[in-house]
Amino acid sequence: MKLNLFFTSKANRTNFMIDHFNISKATIEGNKQIDPDVSGVQGLKLKGSYKHMPGYWLEIEFCKSLKGVGLYHSLNKEGTSDKGIFYPKSFEKAIDLENGWINKYHISSLDEEEDKWRVFYAEVKSHMKEKRYMVAYWGLKVILKYNPFFLKKYKRFYIFEELAYLFEESNNLGKAIKCLKLHIMLQPDSIEPYLNMSSFFIINGMEEEAVKVCQTALKKKPYNKYLISNLIIALNNMGNYEYSIDYLKKVIHIHPNNAFFWKLLGDIYYEQEMNEESLDCYQRALKKMKVKNIDDFTIDLYNGIAAVYYELEDYQEAVKNYKKSLKLSPDDSYTLLSLSQIYLYKLKDNDSALSYTKKLLDLIPENGYPQYQMGIIYFQLENYEKAKWYLYKARRMMPGYEPVHEAINMLKQFLEEGTNRMKNEE
Repeated sequence: MKLNLFFTSKANRTNFMIDHFNISKATIEGNKQIDPDVSGVQGLKLKGSYKHMPGYWLEIEFCKSLKGVGLYHSLNKEGTSDKGIFYPKSFEKAIDLENGWINKYHISSLDEEEDKWRVFYAEVKSHMKEKRYMVAYWGLKVILKYNPFFLKKYKRFYIFEELAYLFEESNNLGKAIKCLKLHIMLQPDSIEPYLNMSSFFIINGMEEEAVKVCQTALKKKPYNKYLISNLIIALNNMGNYEYSIDYLKKVIHIHPNNAFFWKLLGDIYYEQEMNEESLDCYQRALKKMKVKNIDDFTIDLYNGIAAVYYELEDYQEAVKNYKKSLKLSPDDSYTLLSLSQIYLYKLKDNDSALSYTKKLLDLIPENGYPQYQMGIIYFQLENYEKAKWYLYKARRMMPGYEPVHEAINMLKQFLEEGTNRMKNEE
């Protein structure tokens, strides 16, 4: 016979074992498996959970004797054994959940015993793992109500962000937003939760809400580049380009040497097809950089300059800047593809196009587009067998990509016409 008893703290479990089994504290501290010298008890085991329920558990194995049976029944009290432990496996009324946890953990507004709150927090995480998100949400609300300092300690408040994205995955945007707002409440002086919430709104197409969040946070940190970036993204998604440009110009007036803001303004101009203005901003951003670091910002900047030159039909300058980007990040698929396309379609340099496409193919062999590009290049190089091989492979990988079908039909037609010409010549 076995009995599993639940305790809210390590101290309570230790005291129980000392009182009932006359075991020294040193023995309890040093072992997870204990052989007590108690009539009717065969063994004791200390556990951190039972049937997925976190806690300070004590498993007692009784002897099959009158003494063992007697002890089993005397210790098997409701509320102490696993059969009486509150552990909701479905969402109930919020008040019922709260009352259940209050009784389980003996919660009061003045009780800050660390162990019990750690167990409660572990229970919340177990509900999240088992996809009982509503149960987890109300568990956190109870912790927040009775011991908010526990969530602030060790930055446990990040659990609200984690739960928010779980709610989002389950299409419960309302609860996701509430979780992010609770995170903000626990971190009022930090812009991080505001940034997370604005990103969440942008991802879910709620740009107006994102703008409000960014504007609120910018009152705390007026020139935080990440908040400003999210604000501009949200405004642009709404089509408010003029407001974005005016806003950034004001920021740049105060921070004229900030390369990030110049690039951000250049991005807006590029999206508006204002290529000269975009190029000017990108080049200013480049000049403001004291050191050209190997980072995403510098790579994006060179790619941005190259893209503008491409729009201006200055393909040599576009290649020059794409190569600068590639030097910083040799395995960047976007840059390799851009160089391949410029050499193939604009500069008519098939050998260079082939070289960059091969690098791209080595990098992403599972992608059908490099296969298609290789087929087109070999077609241009009059290597029709290789062209056919790559184009057919591209079709298998991208059956819905119409240019592949068009290229295969063109190749077939070309080969048929060549065969007919040979027959006529004979």
